[in-house]
Amino acid sequence: MTIHELTEFPGTDAAPSKRVVILGAGYAGLRCAQTLDKYLGEPDATEIVLIDRYSYHQIITELPVAAGGRLGSGDVAVPLADLLKKSKVRFEQAEIQTIDLRGKRVITTRGDVAFGVLVIAVGSVTAFYGVPGLVEHALTLKSVEDAEVINARVRQSMEAAVHESDPAARAAMLSFLIGGAGLTGVELAGELAEFLPTLAGELDLPPTAARVTLIEAAPSVLPSMPPRLQAKGAGILTELGIRLVLGSKVIEADSEGVRLASGDRLVGRTLVWSGGIMAPPILAQSGIPTVRNGQIPVDRFLRVSGFPDVYVVGDSARIQDESGHGIVEPTAQVAVKQAEAAAYNIVAGWEGWKPRPYSPSDKGQAISLGSSSGVGSIFHVSLAGRKVIALKRLIEEGYRYSVTGRVRLTRKQDPVESAK
Repeated sequence: MTIHELTEFPGTDAAPSKRVVILGAGYAGLRCAQTLDKYLGEPDATEIVLIDRYSYHQIITELPVAAGGRLGSGDVAVPLADLLKKSKVRFEQAEIQTIDLRGKRVITTRGDVAFGVLVIAVGSVTAFYGVPGLVEHALTLKSVEDAEVINARVRQSMEAAVHESDPAARAAMLSFLIGGAGLTGVELAGELAEFLPTLAGELDLPPTAARVTLIEAAPSVLPSMPPRLQAKGAGILTELGIRLVLGSKVIEADSEGVRLASGDRLVGRTLVWSGGIMAPPILAQSGIPTVRNGQIPVDRFLRVSGFPDVYVVGDSARIQDESGHGIVEPTAQVAVKQAEAAAYNIVAGWEGWKPRPYSPSDKGQAISLGSSSGVGSIFHVSLAGRKVIALKRLIEEGYRYSVTGRVRLTRKQDPVESAK
């Protein structure tokens, strides 16, 4: 079915028993739609509707690289029209306003859409934890637009510093703060640490004129990683010239920097906050039962309690890990596997197959710290150095091939408008 836009959603009077509505076209939502399409084949009466506010799928794991300027936005934003043009999936670009589980209806800025089966894959948003000033003064990195804003802000600050005569103001312009040393924070820090000397050279500034400071409330960077990789990661970041401020909680932010619980003040006119995530508030606002960080608890088949036709996958799902004592950490690989499991169980319900419980598994991850080094693990084997960069590129290209059917031979510097 060819992708097309409608002035309003069809079927607002009743929910067809085989209409699947998927909210979100991120890793989980897109994979669920594509997997359903493969299962169903032709001909089939099932309708698959994919809804997202963006007209493109974002390769979120590559956003730090785009923010640092090594990738163009067109490298990390893939048009959904291209991805779905040979499928039966119909994409609708709209903002979600309310989810009515009992009425089996989603209210959007384009109108209402009824569903027979609903898949909630709306991802996550940045968590600010009520810290005064963060919402007003911090940048975030959750989208291609965010990456472009960060890159533009860095350039503008460096250019403004060239013409600033006041030493204190100049220092503030050349100081870049990142709050949160998890996966996003350390990758962004590494990219900016490499980007700043190059930009300084273009502006006839000393290569060490600008500096990145990485702030983390925990006593180490990458707190979710094993201690050995935490130490290795900290060493690589320090070698890149990044200042690490660990065990220090940000309690206030303003236009000139942040204040820490210790009483220390860090000056910097550019602050990027990556200190945590939460499920979008729209879930709780819709009356859906949520727990910590706004996530929705699901059963072992990824369904919402009391709603057997409603699945939650990706960052918004609250799932116990293999031990039964912890929570599955939201990552791209986790989102993809959950989406595939949900798609299977949706079809199983229609075809009379035995449903399969989702089984959490961790194959490992690769974290880039700049363009030439990183840390990670694969099947619980710790890795560090240049080989991690090769592994990360392999993982990313493997994912890209899985959704596009082709390998990216070169990295183009395309504007995001090309993906709209």
